[in-house]
Amino acid sequence: MGCKALPGRRAERRRPNVIYIMTDQQRKDTLRCYGNDKAITPALDKLAAEGTLFTSCYATQPVCSPCRSSMITGLFPNATGVVENYIPLRPDLFSWPRAMGEKGYEVCYIGKWHLGDDPVPDYFDQWRGFNTGWKHFIKKEPVYALPGQSQKDANTKYTLGKNNVGRYRPDLEADYAVEFIKQNRNKPFVCWLSFYPPHTKDVPKENLALFRGKFESKDQDIYHAMVNRIDTNIKRVMETVESLGLRENTLVLFTSDHGENYPHRWNKHHKRLCYDQAANVPLIISWPGVLPEGQRIDNIISIADLAPTILDLCDQPWPETLHGQSAKRLLAGDASGRHEDIFVQNTPYTTHKKPVKGGDQSMRERCVITDRWKLILNTSRKPELYDRTSPTPDKENLYDKPESKKVIADLINRLAAWGKKTGDKITAQLIGQWQSG
Repeated sequence: MGCKALPGRRAERRRPNVIYIMTDQQRKDTLRCYGNDKAITPALDKLAAEGTLFTSCYATQPVCSPCRSSMITGLFPNATGVVENYIPLRPDLFSWPRAMGEKGYEVCYIGKWHLGDDPVPDYFDQWRGFNTGWKHFIKKEPVYALPGQSQKDANTKYTLGKNNVGRYRPDLEADYAVEFIKQNRNKPFVCWLSFYPPHTKDVPKENLALFRGKFESKDQDIYHAMVNRIDTNIKRVMETVESLGLRENTLVLFTSDHGENYPHRWNKHHKRLCYDQAANVPLIISWPGVLPEGQRIDNIISIADLAPTILDLCDQPWPETLHGQSAKRLLAGDASGRHEDIFVQNTPYTTHKKPVKGGDQSMRERCVITDRWKLILNTSRKPELYDRTSPTPDKENLYDKPESKKVIADLINRLAAWGKKTGDKITAQLIGQWQSG
């Protein structure tokens, strides 16, 4: 494992490019580099070998829009206000792409947005995608077509362009990323590439053929096939970066907004709960020659940390009011840069028909995680305490064990402090419920 000094103020080096690649609803165990020997993900495995693989990265809220709001702002969803999929991102909030654009970066967003239907944020110089939001989901409108499928002109405003109907969406998104990188090879750029799969169930037949019958269900075969197709497209993007001689000046991140709950504790929403299957997401950070290579970090990290981490690595400032903290020191092997605790939230599930009132109140949930422990408080279930070092985490609830009392008291104090810091009323309600219980 090699590492040069992490970047400081460097006048002699061109400002680094940033490529932020994400997927939708991808479990970390769909990648070979996370130990799945049935997975076929050579591009992401290579990226991990050239960088740092995080095993304990957690979504701020394991739902699409809320977690995405944390990715772009460095704030928890209860602070962004995006606590459900139909709520747009407020334009006045800080965002790291806007901060980079203000410093002269060419900033492009490609793919699924899901932070409001319109308008497109004005801080993106280029926008290659469509506003895949809640209204498109509830109307069940097709947003792209597989090869050989047709699509009505009425729906083309949700696609990547009328002339591209018939292309598999991730293929086209990768095309746009390659084009953008080539166009901006001589100036600093930010390319945010947001793939929709494996949230969907559409995948080209040639990819599905590689996985048919390999897993417990057809859905899982399809799921892994979609990941394989995305990996192929990531390879195309990275080969472009390398062929242009940009790799050593390009910071690359890969992650997902949340996981998928099969086959453990499956629920009708496929996500939302604070169990690892939904909340513990993949994270790879790579910058050869600057950041360590072949490194694995088991310390906890939050999706909210990515905004300050990117800005810190690019020598850019960020507001002290962000909830996330930079992982720059952690990447350098400095233990002082690790979290003592991180937090995951869930908000009552509501629908477009009852966007403000109503919803499933049993989904009120807050979670505090340390390197050793996880405590979950929920409106309707009894409290849950799990030992994260157990061979079967999230399965044996230790909450009622007499020896757990001191651990629980400490975790409750941590959760209360976080709730106060972030202005989260639900945390106070759950702790009050716990105290009276």
